[in-house]
Amino acid sequence: MDLNSVIAETRNLITSVANQLSAAGANPEQLAVSTPARRLLGAFPLSASYKRAGEGFLLGALVVTTHGDVFEPGLIIRASLKVLPGHQAQSAQERVELRRKLLAAKFPEDSAVLIDPRRLPIDDLEALAKENGPLVLREVVVDGVRTQQLLVRWMSTASDSDLRPLEDYLNERVELAITGIAEA
Repeated sequence: MDLNSVIAETRNLITSVANQLSAAGANPEQLAVSTPARRLLGAFPLSASYKRAGEGFLLGALVVTTHGDVFEPGLIIRASLKVLPGHQAQSAQERVELRRKLLAAKFPEDSAVLIDPRRLPIDDLEALAKENGPLVLREVVVDGVRTQQLLVRWMSTASDSDLRPLEDYLNERVELAITGIAEA
């Protein structure tokens, strides 16, 4: 199997998974990129903000899109002004401010937002072979034959011996998600 067909099959798998979730009624998470504080025309200060970068479905250690892209989730936060009553720790106050900024950037109220997710290089198998993130390319032995396979590091501390094949991981996560939607 050549490099281009591996990449195409991977994109098709990811697209199929995202489409299954969409068809089952799953709500996609919003993807956002942070924009640093800056000055407009050198004089007017603009505070740090967030811009929409698309939508995706969070499946454990991975975020998949209907365009066949896969991301490592960044910071996950709900765009909401709902606050628990009582004393708020400094970290809770910072999260409230972050939620306000997300709402000011026009993210829907109560939507889950993934801030600064990292696009994984599924078009570059050489880069995936060097990855230590949630999606890696490793050499494995299948039925006595050495082959390279895309594997998921489902937990950041998992060793290479604990990795799961991408297709198995996604199928299990989709089944869990669809079952949860059906039971809700």
